[in-house]
Amino acid sequence: MASRPIFSASYRVYWSETDAACWMHFSNYFRVCERTEEEFLARLGFTQDSHPGKRLIMPRVSAKCDYKSPLGPGDSYRVDITGIIIGRSSLTYEYEIYNETTNRLAAKCTIVTVAYDENLRGSVELPRELKEKLLAAGARLRDEVNDSIKATG
Repeated sequence: MASRPIFSASYRVYWSETDAACWMHFSNYFRVCERTEEEFLARLGFTQDSHPGKRLIMPRVSAKCDYKSPLGPGDSYRVDITGIIIGRSSLTYEYEIYNETTNRLAAKCTIVTVAYDENLRGSVELPRELKEKLLAAGARLRDEVNDSIKATG
């Protein structure tokens, strides 16, 4: 994990979010990651409040989650965005979800999104303004990450 998260949001597990074992259902981990992403982007001034054809659409193209310990009804938890890697048209978000009730890591998730143009019906380059704000918040460019890996490998 980064020494300090890029963004954090706290939530509570509701009974309706759990499965038959009374653990938060695996699919809800992706929902809370997406909710945290939406909160983060809103703080940067990016929302889905515009009209169709003018919105920034970012569909998910890959999602992975490694579950470490369960979250149960009533547990308080925090979702940290620990890394954002900026590609030409994609963003890779790295998340860590902490159970603040038990002080345990609950999950590590990675979600990749792609900028999509509704009119062209295809991927497009990320808007410059979004890249600049993400970099100012602590994101890294994919090329820098690859260069860093090569240098240490």
